[in-house]
Amino acid sequence: MSQVITKAVILAAGMGLRRKEMGEETPKGFIRLDGSPIIEHSLRTLISCGIKEILIVTGHKREYYENLKETYPEIRTVKNTKFADPGTMYSLGCARDFVDADFILLESDLVFDPEAITGILNVPYSDCLLLSGTTNAGDEVYVGAVENRVAQISKDRNQIKDSVGEYIGIAKISKQLYGRLQQTASSDSNPKQSYDMDCLVRIASEHPLHFLRMDGLDWAEIDDLKQLERAQKVWEKIKAKRP
Repeated sequence: MSQVITKAVILAAGMGLRRKEMGEETPKGFIRLDGSPIIEHSLRTLISCGIKEILIVTGHKREYYENLKETYPEIRTVKNTKFADPGTMYSLGCARDFVDADFILLESDLVFDPEAITGILNVPYSDCLLLSGTTNAGDEVYVGAVENRVAQISKDRNQIKDSVGEYIGIAKISKQLYGRLQQTASSDSNPKQSYDMDCLVRIASEHPLHFLRMDGLDWAEIDDLKQLERAQKVWEKIKAKRP
């Protein structure tokens, strides 16, 4: 039985290179929808769902995230000094002093229906990836499973034998699994390791990693202009559901 989760880690160190075409210098988490940075939409959702401590792993333009502390006392930050390398596992490793319990993990460039967080919090598993159905959004991360447990994670659909959905960048991670991730990462000197497609895949054969597929979930990732246009449409759908 999983424990009540009150912590979250947001990975926000990336350079956001594909945003150059937008003429932007701000971090991806500060793309604005309805006048607010998307990171603030995530923060408000997390807090409304009972998350009391949020660590943001910063890097590129970290001062933007540092300034959020004035509005959100729940926030702490830690800097990834190697943020120019696109390895998400190194960023996740920067949370080692914060992770003393199970936590929610998410990325900073997401737009999502709050149901995503309530859904992942309420699953009975300690370790779980949140999946959606087919999005055709570009840059999809596909997940394959064996006997209802995650077995493969890849951006190459042809590498996935039995696809069960697309990973949206939100997960529930136990303290135990986090320790395993650190051990796995330390055995490989490659600074560009991803926590999902590299490290989680290597662990999945030994450590139970479940998934929750939410068909019809409204969500988007923003890496380029095409994805921004899609995210704006998704955001309008999310707003339309509000009471």
